[in-house]
Amino acid sequence: MKEAIFAGFGGQGVLTAGLVLAYTAMEQDRNTSWLPSYGASMRGGKANSTVKFGEDTEEVIGVPMMAEADVLVAMNRPSLDYMSFCKPGALVLVNQDALDEPYDFPEGLEIVLVPAAQLAYSVKNAKGASIVMIGALIKKTGFFTAEQAKQSMCNMFAEKGKSKLDALNLAAFDAGYNAV
Repeated sequence: MKEAIFAGFGGQGVLTAGLVLAYTAMEQDRNTSWLPSYGASMRGGKANSTVKFGEDTEEVIGVPMMAEADVLVAMNRPSLDYMSFCKPGALVLVNQDALDEPYDFPEGLEIVLVPAAQLAYSVKNAKGASIVMIGALIKKTGFFTAEQAKQSMCNMFAEKGKSKLDALNLAAFDAGYNAV
């Protein structure tokens, strides 16, 4: 089983990013769970989502709650607290733009700093920092191919009536994918 945690403030797209990964896993016929969590204040409050999926089509997901993550996507400094849920050797993708001062990362984790906001702005998608991080996650983990993830992302947004965002989201995904 694979587990990923997406964490940040409400409005940073951590629930959406988790959904993109969950849709990708489901469209590859993997048993999948997506568990969102957010504070009462929503935008600006603490938010996270946990995605678990089987490594093959037969693996069953028992409990959707955080356990031992293979990946943490931290969109802000407080989200680094979720490293305590990461297994040894886990990948931690950090939104570099949210770190205003140096951070002493623990040993035993693979830390990758991604200038997510800068990359999103560079492709004219100011709200696409979490999609940038999905691109980086797919490249670094190899959980799915870039094409599988991009198609699933477009399918997910189409179901929400937001296909008009496809070009912007694909550009953000590619920016993150190519940055790592």
